[in-house]
Amino acid sequence: MDIPQADLDLLNEKDKAELRTFISNETQRQRIQGQTHALTDSCWKKCITSNIKTNQLDKSEAACMSDCVERFLDVNFAIMNHVQKLTRGGK
Repeated sequence: MDIPQADLDLLNEKDKAELRTFISNETQRQRIQGQTHALTDSCWKKCITSNIKTNQLDKSEAACMSDCVERFLDVNFAIMNHVQKLTRGGK
């Protein structure tokens, strides 16, 4: 998000802080949405192998989707824990 410096200079410190927080939150939201879309696409391509004829997945596809999402979450939690350990100096 590009905001001209002249416009930023017109803001007081409180408004600048609020704007930084807003931009940070929006950036994080976009990142999460991107990861969700990537997860959905990846698991869909891996698990949904037949033409969809009803409003429900068959049992094997549903189980595959569930396992795929769980593995994705497990890996992300493991990575987050590892990064937290690294930022704490490996403790």
